[in-house]
Amino acid sequence: MPALPNRPSLPTLSSLPAFDSKPFFAYVGAGDAAIERLRERVTTLPGRVSTLPTRVANEFPAAVATLPTQVKNVPTQVQEQVKAFPGLAQAIPAQAKELRNKAEKLYDDFAARGEKIVKELRGDKPKTKPASKPTSKPAAKKPAVSKVSKPAAAKPAAPTNGAGLPAQPAAQTTIEGTAPTV
Repeated sequence: MPALPNRPSLPTLSSLPAFDSKPFFAYVGAGDAAIERLRERVTTLPGRVSTLPTRVANEFPAAVATLPTQVKNVPTQVQEQVKAFPGLAQAIPAQAKELRNKAEKLYDDFAARGEKIVKELRGDKPKTKPASKPTSKPAAKKPAVSKVSKPAAAKPAAPTNGAGLPAQPAAQTTIEGTAPTV
């Protein structure tokens, strides 16, 4: 029988490199912020829709009345904007730096928010309760139940493959409905 090639052993878990979880936390935090804003919009939608007819009736005629003067001013506004281009071009690097700093801060905020959410979902208690969440109704008191211990049910023996090793589990279907590949 030919000799098997020398293969390096698999790394142990302690020697595996750690991964940065901050992008995942930022992803979770951004998703939570988006859902929060959607919920806020949904709750305020009926109020905004109910005021829409009166706003249209009051603001639309005034906007139409000022339209001819706005159209007459367009050529002078365009000339002024063209003259301002060199100054705007010089301000672009400062604006880019400001936007980068703002994006970094937002990323850090989303990561912190996501980390808090993941800890809560894992069952870890947050160190402090956030003041922004509304308090829920107190739970109704459950009637006292006397605790009676029951004997533990016997676990059925795990199936084996004849060699004393555990049998292969049945193929599980994935979300797409296909069996996983090995």
